[in-house]
Amino acid sequence: MNKLITKLLITLFIIFQTSIVLSANKDQSYVIGFGSCITEKREQPIWGTIEKEDIDEFFFMGDNVYGDTEDGLLYGMKASYEKQKTMFPDWLFKKKLNAIWDDHDYGKNDGGVEYPLKDQAQKLFLEFWNVDNEDPRNTREGIYFSEATNILGRKVNLIALDTRYHRSPLDQADKPYSPTEDTSKTILGEDQWDWLSKVLKLDSDLIIVVSSIQVLPTNHIFEKWHNFPHERDRLLKLLKLTNKPVIVLSGDRHKAGLYEQGNIVEMTSSSLNKPISRPLAAVWDIFFKETDELLIGEMYYKENYGILNFTPKGVSISLKNLKGETIIYKEI
Repeated sequence: MNKLITKLLITLFIIFQTSIVLSANKDQSYVIGFGSCITEKREQPIWGTIEKEDIDEFFFMGDNVYGDTEDGLLYGMKASYEKQKTMFPDWLFKKKLNAIWDDHDYGKNDGGVEYPLKDQAQKLFLEFWNVDNEDPRNTREGIYFSEATNILGRKVNLIALDTRYHRSPLDQADKPYSPTEDTSKTILGEDQWDWLSKVLKLDSDLIIVVSSIQVLPTNHIFEKWHNFPHERDRLLKLLKLTNKPVIVLSGDRHKAGLYEQGNIVEMTSSSLNKPISRPLAAVWDIFFKETDELLIGEMYYKENYGILNFTPKGVSISLKNLKGETIIYKEI
């Protein structure tokens, strides 16, 4: 009888331990939040919603402050960074943070290589984001970087591009922008292109590319990779040659959407707290409803953020609104 009870207790213990392991595996996840276009001049209620996501890290995809001025001087940028530091919640600084810039934290609206204070702007950027002194971004021209990480057994190659420092001037002084025919013009510059071709060859299961401006869309009149069609083609060829799933994360637009082409999925998330005014968005949608042959569904105009969720079973990407409700969802 004692032996029977002992066997029963051992069996129950094994079942109990197995259930704990299965439960742990079921709940195991790694969450990366991402978003763009967050001004220090407005309240930022979206952080209360994002906190509930229990993110492990957050990626700021540009226009992380609105410090550019008409004269291009950086006194506005310094003040904006100081204000933004007080706007971000304390819990956010306990998470891993990554960032690239776009024009409003670069220093010139729609600016590129011609901006004379780009080196000073880079110094301010690196100081604000507390980039380690040994990081290559402290000695290279531009704020592009990469990270090879292992997330729940998957080799992830995170690549963040700089679409400002080396970008040739646009053909038009202002919107509407149209594609250039000058193939000598560049977005990344040759040094960054050489770097990109090398980091794309790293062993990985999934590639994540972060670009402040949109990569896949071609139809709209604002900033995008397609304003330099030869550069867009070059990037897409490199990404397709990897023969791996590629997630592109982008911002800039003050609207959001999901795009897909072959092995490439692009999620644009913008804006965290500076959406297009609703009357303007409604009028624009009536007369100039934005669409694209690679757009899945429709654009979203209100405040939003993105979530990349890694679990033992797979990876999903979603766009969520100010209430934390899912607007767009896709499994990768």
